[in-house]
Amino acid sequence: MTWTDLGNPLPYVEPVAYEPVKWRTSDILYLMPPSEGFSLPPIDAVIEARRTRRRFGPPTQYTLSHWLWLVGREMAVGHSNLGFPLARRPVPSAGAIHPIHIAISLPDRDGWQLYLPERHALAQLKTPYENRVFVREHLMPVIDVQKGVVVRLLAEHGKTAAKYEHSASLVWRDAGVLIGQMALVAEALTCNFCPLGITGHEWISGLELQNRLAGVGLAILGAR
Repeated sequence: MTWTDLGNPLPYVEPVAYEPVKWRTSDILYLMPPSEGFSLPPIDAVIEARRTRRRFGPPTQYTLSHWLWLVGREMAVGHSNLGFPLARRPVPSAGAIHPIHIAISLPDRDGWQLYLPERHALAQLKTPYENRVFVREHLMPVIDVQKGVVVRLLAEHGKTAAKYEHSASLVWRDAGVLIGQMALVAEALTCNFCPLGITGHEWISGLELQNRLAGVGLAILGAR
């Protein structure tokens, strides 16, 4: 095979200001944070038990909310000169930039839902509008989604490029870290989780933001 060298990322002396994507959304659904006092298994037990499992029941809204809370919510924000604030989330990210957005397709609802980390909420994407049957049939050559939740990772790579030259590998590493956290949290919540090998990049064309976003992975989350 031929290895693609993405170069060594280095921060610019002077960052390039970047204006974040303005999403076309509607119908915001606010999610309930986890209940106080809810305890998860010890981390060593979670690591030992984690497996890729491919049977997916429909997760409850509470389970989905808890999963998103532990993988993607915004915990704190900080000032920056990049054109957008930096953030602290449950996963690490190069430069605290967090360029990856989470979009999900639910088993009981048409369309795609964009996770809003700062609100812990889901907002329906206006485009592309795809019903749940189409989403699952489209992925059938890769995996049978059954009653699971389809998870898309959408990288707004211009955010990372505002601070770093040769930034592409940082975006891919952010995606890997996020998928790893998703898998561990799913196991802790007794859910099944399967990352897919495809990137889903071709789906971006339906958003009319081809030059602003990149598909960097898909996964399926489901009840055990």
